[in-house]
Amino acid sequence: MVILGDSVEYGRYVKVPGKFPESINGVAKVGLSKDEQKVLQGFVHNKAEQKIDYYDRKIAEMKQKYDMDFPAFQNKIYLGAKEVDFEEWNDFVLWGSYVKAYRYWAQFC
Repeated sequence: MVILGDSVEYGRYVKVPGKFPESINGVAKVGLSKDEQKVLQGFVHNKAEQKIDYYDRKIAEMKQKYDMDFPAFQNKIYLGAKEVDFEEWNDFVLWGSYVKAYRYWAQFC
């Protein structure tokens, strides 16, 4: 699994940074033909759509489980009882990461 910021080695001679550029329009334009750029942009776009679908399903599961959206759940956690419910706290951390990941991948669509 590649984590953003890690490098990926292809064979023994090529090392490519594992971090995507800020936007699809800036993807590796140097040295690529227009067709190659379109293929690469299409790949990133398709992968982003897959990720968005995945995180959208995860967010929907949390909405259904707690019968509220993330901002309402966040308020419940921050303003709720002094006693900590570890399952809710874990779900809060997960749900927040789903929302953050969804927003990250949405910028590529």
